Amino acid sequence: MRILHSLSFRLALTYVALLCLSLVTLLGVYYWVSAYAPMEEVKAEVAAESADMAQIYRTQGLAALMQALDVRAARLDVRKPFHVLIDSKGHVRTANLPSWPVYKESAWLRIEADIYRDGDESDHEALVWDQTFDDGARLMLGKDIEDIDEVEEQLRAAATWILPSALILGILGGALMSRTISNRLEAINSAARTVIAGDLSGRVLLRGSGDDFDRLGETLNVMLSRIEELLEAIRRVSDSVAHELRTPLARLLVSLEEMAEPGADQREALLKEATGEARRLQRVFDALLRIARIESGRHEDQPQPVALAQLVEDAVEFYQPDAESKAITLRAAADEAPITLQGDPHLLFQALINLIDNALKYTPRDGEVIVGVVRQGADAVLYVSDTGIGIADGDRERLTERFYRADAAYGVPGEGLGLSLVAAVAARHGGSLQFLGQERGTRVELRFPIYPLA
Repeated sequence: MRILHSLSFRLALTYVALLCLSLVTLLGVYYWVSAYAPMEEVKAEVAAESADMAQIYRTQGLAALMQALDVRAARLDVRKPFHVLIDSKGHVRTANLPSWPVYKESAWLRIEADIYRDGDESDHEALVWDQTFDDGARLMLGKDIEDIDEVEEQLRAAATWILPSALILGILGGALMSRTISNRLEAINSAARTVIAGDLSGRVLLRGSGDDFDRLGETLNVMLSRIEELLEAIRRVSDSVAHELRTPLARLLVSLEEMAEPGADQREALLKEATGEARRLQRVFDALLRIARIESGRHEDQPQPVALAQLVEDAVEFYQPDAESKAITLRAAADEAPITLQGDPHLLFQALINLIDNALKYTPRDGEVIVGVVRQGADAVLYVSDTGIGIADGDRERLTERFYRADAAYGVPGEGLGLSLVAAVAARHGGSLQFLGQERGTRVELRFPIYPLA
């Protein structure tokens, strides 16, 4: 049966074995404390008394021994004392046991003492030391051990019923637990087989119990959803790359073919055009590789404190000549209190200048672009605000897709990868990229937690 080979069933059997071992250990400890140790104590007392009686017999004779036995029998001990004295001729001289072995069988005897000579008819058992003197006289001396005998009987009954019951119930419980676990695991395996077969919509069915398997299923479902999203993104990127590169590759091929024709005119112009297309292709691939490196976390620079106000000043200074050439006012704005972010200064600078570059492209002459940093609660916000053409509501959700360009962007130089890179940098620093509408133009925000994980 498959259940016998399952890990859950083997674990259940291990648990049952440990349970039985624990029960045996507990019963053993209880036996030691409640039966074995008291029995050894009784043996020691009886042996000591027997030695004393033997000394009396050797030194004082039979009469003195009989008197000592009668005195002992009359004592009100916790354990009732027993004795049988048979003289050297085989005559019973004194006894308070109803019966005893005719011949000595062993040193220690356990004798049923059902009826006392004193009239007590309760069921009892006696532990007796049987000794024979040099002249042939025989003395059996013992004490009541009925309480110990009852404990031993209880332990025997417990061992007879508890251990088999625990074993049977443990095996049944183990089989039930194994089946339950196997069914839950089969739901996970079923979802995995569905995905392996090519259906990325396969998900683990949850019971809603909130147990470990449900939490594992939720995690796997989130993972599968993320994988599905990533594969869909890869498909879209592949389609976009093929679409975006088809035109420049075709133009490059035409230019090369025209250059290869004998007596082709304008070779220099054709070569320049081919070189331009090749460089554009190189920029596209460089941007794609850079985005992939950032998203995969393979960027080599270690996180370090970055003063965001200084980052804004440097970015504005870098693009100031370009803004002046387009008659656009470009200025920096920052909180007086310093704001420091733990991150990669080169990536943050690249993201910020990409946003400034976009703002300058879509802001008309005499417009204004403001680059700033503010602290809002636990977040640091880098923003670029412009008075440009703005962003249509339907375009905002897709602006970070690779190669996506809004209708208003056609005719403006670019590959449609700048905002994808900015979004990757934001995600790398635990932040987000947001596009906000305003009365004139657009405000783009990079929002980071003040102490993000590297």
